[in-house]
Amino acid sequence: MDNDGVDKVIEAFRNRDNFLITAHVNPEGDSIGSQLAVYYILKRLGKRAVMADHDDVPENLKFLPGSESITREIPKDFRLDTVIVLDCPVRDRIGRISDCIDERPFIVNIDHHVSNGFFGNVNWVDREASSVGEMIFHLAEKMGIEIEKDPATALYTAIITDTGMFNYDNTSKETHRAAGELIAAGVNPKAVHAEIFEKKSISEIRLLGRALTTLQLEEGGALAHMSLTRKMYSEEGVDRVSTDEFINFPRSIKGVEVAVFFKEDGITREEINVSFRSSGRVNVNIVAAHFGGGGHALAAGCTLNCGLEEARDKVLGGIRKALGVGA
Repeated sequence: MDNDGVDKVIEAFRNRDNFLITAHVNPEGDSIGSQLAVYYILKRLGKRAVMADHDDVPENLKFLPGSESITREIPKDFRLDTVIVLDCPVRDRIGRISDCIDERPFIVNIDHHVSNGFFGNVNWVDREASSVGEMIFHLAEKMGIEIEKDPATALYTAIITDTGMFNYDNTSKETHRAAGELIAAGVNPKAVHAEIFEKKSISEIRLLGRALTTLQLEEGGALAHMSLTRKMYSEEGVDRVSTDEFINFPRSIKGVEVAVFFKEDGITREEINVSFRSSGRVNVNIVAAHFGGGGHALAAGCTLNCGLEEARDKVLGGIRKALGVGA
């Protein structure tokens, strides 16, 4: 752990007063869980804080206590002096929240992505951590702040979603220790797993089915990609649902080196969210960074402001080049 980085974060938390907590577009378990835990820490310190994201909280994470307080707008009467950006390698990945932030606020950047751009006034980046949730657990521990059941549940959610239930290679002995301490604080692992993974609507399953009809294999089976369009959402009568698991289907096919999932996300403009997964041969963080995104060597993402076909052409071209089969 970067002790200098965490010490500077603690100093900022103790010495500053009005905090905005935010994270990347298309939030998932790590970003939502970490925000809730940081909010809890700040309130324990007697600070004023609000949480605002570019997108809504996914349905499967709304069971987390306090998630209803995460909005999509910064209250107009809130005079922030500090922005805490969580789980975000570059500032632009917080989406339109970045447009709402004056250039003057002090930025605290807490992240675990290898591609982090160190864009904050304070930067605590731990590339060895499984998740930002694990980092926030250590932060609370170092500050001597007892983690009660609700924030413990948020942090446990952050850890299990970013480690694939402890199956990914970012899982460490320290990850398991943190999870064990959170369980000791009152987390019910079975109940959390059920809320996140086992309470899908029929529309969500049908939406997955529609996306799977677009699944294609290329380059001798080394490249798999699939897409989800706004039309598919409309036909199933759903708006925003968690699609974090969709990428696992092309990723799980035997022989696939790189899996890519394209999702049309723009309602008023063309916007394509892209998720990458690699079996190890290709560093998808490098590919994502080329398009303004980032992440990890085996898992990354980016957003393109263009149509779906153009996004496919650009991204798949980059993947083919990385595989050594295209110019």
